[in-house]
Amino acid sequence: MVSSRLSPKPLAIEQCAVIKKDPILRWLWFGWLGLLLTSFFAGWTSDLWWHQARLDLRMVSCLFLALAAWHAWFYNLSVGFSKVLFWIAVGMTLGFYGDSHVGNRFWWPPFPHTILGGVTLFGLGHLAYIAACLRLSSKQVLPTARKIWSQVLLWQMAGLTGWAAIALSSQTHQELRWPTLLYTLLVAATPGVGNAVGRHWAPWRWVARGAVLFFVSDLLLAWQLFHQPFFMVDELTWVCYGVGQMLIVYGAQWAQQSALADSVERF
Repeated sequence: MVSSRLSPKPLAIEQCAVIKKDPILRWLWFGWLGLLLTSFFAGWTSDLWWHQARLDLRMVSCLFLALAAWHAWFYNLSVGFSKVLFWIAVGMTLGFYGDSHVGNRFWWPPFPHTILGGVTLFGLGHLAYIAACLRLSSKQVLPTARKIWSQVLLWQMAGLTGWAAIALSSQTHQELRWPTLLYTLLVAATPGVGNAVGRHWAPWRWVARGAVLFFVSDLLLAWQLFHQPFFMVDELTWVCYGVGQMLIVYGAQWAQQSALADSVERF
């Protein structure tokens, strides 16, 4: 049996193979990329009518990733890895709903502050991502509890440091300091668990990298909340966020293909 620390093919080849194998995943990927890039162009052309559509374009790009996640789950219902893909799809759906709530596209459930609503939904989404990592119940791909907690602790320290540097240095939105602290620590747990698995089982590293980008995007979003935005911070936030989400969705698919090839499909 191939070692769990090795992928049978280079990961870049695995990525291309998954997209080429399933035309729906391929077109959803191109749709996500096209919508995200178009939203940037719309944001840079303030004199045109579609400038106000940039947020809607980004919302739909997130929807495409959620649809890709659910398609991947449905397509793999017959294998044990579908439990992992299910929680990825749940997390993506909650992320899309959180984006839409913050963007005032959805108004239910009502929250006293749209940011609190988004934070709540995003937080639930990250719990789903963590659940997806922990559903990798095969001992061959899941590291020991000690390795998981060491990575989680490391990323908790990174999250606490980032939150303190951004939130405590600002006098605006002080009522959101403590809710954002809890959210930051929850978001930081996702790359913690993801990196613990990725360091033990190479195919999961793309999901872990997506979680890291997600974490960075939330720090950039916190900067925009508590401080004056710097040049192109909105675009940078969405690059990290969009690419991070994409890597989580498609990275889980690449890992599933590697699991089948490595004969570790025992989930």
